[in-house]
Amino acid sequence: MSRAVRALGVLSIPVLTVPLAMADAQAASVPKPPSKALPSALDLASPYQAQRLCDPVAKPGVVAFATLFSSHYGLGSASYGIIRNCNSGLTEHSEGRAWDWMLSVNKPNEKAVADSVTAWLSAPDAQGRPGAMARRFGIMYIIWNHKMWRAYDPGRGWATYTGPVPHTDHIHFSFSWDGAYGHTSWWTGKAITTIDPGPGSAPAPAPAPAPTSYPVLAKGSTGPDVALAQKVVGATPDGQFGPKTEAAVRSWQGSHGVAVTGVMDAPTWAKMVALKLVPARGAAPSTPTPTPTPAKPAPADPLAQYAATTISKGATGPAVVALQKALHVTADGQFGPKTEAAVKAFQTRRNLTANGVVGPPTWKALMGGTATTSTPSRSAPARTATPYTALMSTVLRTGSRGDAVKVLQRALGGLAVDGAYGARTASAVSAFQRSHHLGDTGVTDSKVWKALEARDYPLRGYYSTVVKKGSKGAAVVALQKALHVGADGDFGPQTEAAVKALQGRAKLARTGVVATVTWKAVEAELRKR
Repeated sequence: MSRAVRALGVLSIPVLTVPLAMADAQAASVPKPPSKALPSALDLASPYQAQRLCDPVAKPGVVAFATLFSSHYGLGSASYGIIRNCNSGLTEHSEGRAWDWMLSVNKPNEKAVADSVTAWLSAPDAQGRPGAMARRFGIMYIIWNHKMWRAYDPGRGWATYTGPVPHTDHIHFSFSWDGAYGHTSWWTGKAITTIDPGPGSAPAPAPAPAPTSYPVLAKGSTGPDVALAQKVVGATPDGQFGPKTEAAVRSWQGSHGVAVTGVMDAPTWAKMVALKLVPARGAAPSTPTPTPTPAKPAPADPLAQYAATTISKGATGPAVVALQKALHVTADGQFGPKTEAAVKAFQTRRNLTANGVVGPPTWKALMGGTATTSTPSRSAPARTATPYTALMSTVLRTGSRGDAVKVLQRALGGLAVDGAYGARTASAVSAFQRSHHLGDTGVTDSKVWKALEARDYPLRGYYSTVVKKGSKGAAVVALQKALHVGADGDFGPQTEAAVKALQGRAKLARTGVVATVTWKAVEAELRKR
């Protein structure tokens, strides 16, 4: 034992008793979980860290975990089930920090091991600390056999999981960035006391305000420049950069074509200066300002800059001011009942759906364009082309070669994208078919392509649809099913509350209005594996 480990004070973690809910695991001869000397201090529980990067490279902590468990129990493979391509929706597999351990509930020995391991990882230790072993590996959440356990919400226990994949043929492990990089106590002998937010996510320290520029501001910043930014993005101008300000900044960036970072960085300040929402500060920047291309002059209509923005009751800021001026109501920047009434009246006059939500059709009508009637429909959304659309009639099997095979291999993940349909590709197809109840042929046919499309693009057809309280139709039904509320097609208080809760979890403005960004956030939760 090293001096460093002795200095920490170690204890040997006992094998935990399997709960009664996992009693069937006791019927089989299951090896004891792996054990080693560990520090008495316990790692911080992982928060929920959603996928935000495209980096399908297996991370060392995940590889080490997969190798440890597959070799210890003699089941599964550490070389399969970690990475997945970035077209598979929001999933930690696309960042190389998730592993699917291929154990089946239909094989008694595999189910016994799976039940034993998941119980051991999620159980409290001798000191009553929940999910102690999961925390020592940096596990964020586990899904197995219709159940999900969350390190960031252990009080829920093993809650029912209703995602599109039942996880009856594999255990899914998602890891925090600390777990992905092997920073936790199982690997280092020292419990983590701070959380690694992941590559590129920690904002640079805010520099002191320079006379020639605005400072970079991030969560935790304070002062008059924070208050100035808050006024523009519609947050309470209290000079304290907290979570609500960060969410408002993200929303503003997304609506104005700026990279969504949640940080008041140089591009965000530059956009505000260009829109004359804040004054230019100090001398001209050292790099020359690009000269506008004559072929693309600045739009003459002051509303043009908001043409892609969606706002509704509760919104604040310059887009609301511009709207109010166009409607000839008091331009106070607060989208209240009077503004909503004026919007509905205008929409009625222009043959638009009178829902009080100002999206692209209403902006176009305000600018003098011809509006198209937008009546809610209960029919299915128009199909949007995906990478799989042109392949629906393509059948692939062992021996097939070409670009279609590469598309398939990227979609399945964990395979060499070489365009050759060999044994490993056929095995991955079989696993996918079993998990989606499509039989087990190893042949890729229209059913497989359709299942891949449904998995990767479940809500794509609704991205351009805006729904809110009072809306009805197929889009509302799809939303309600995704949020697990009564799918009656009527956007009422319960649906609005579920939307606001989702927006809060996704760090979006809690407006209750579902437009493109919120549809994608709903998809992000649907696609968690």
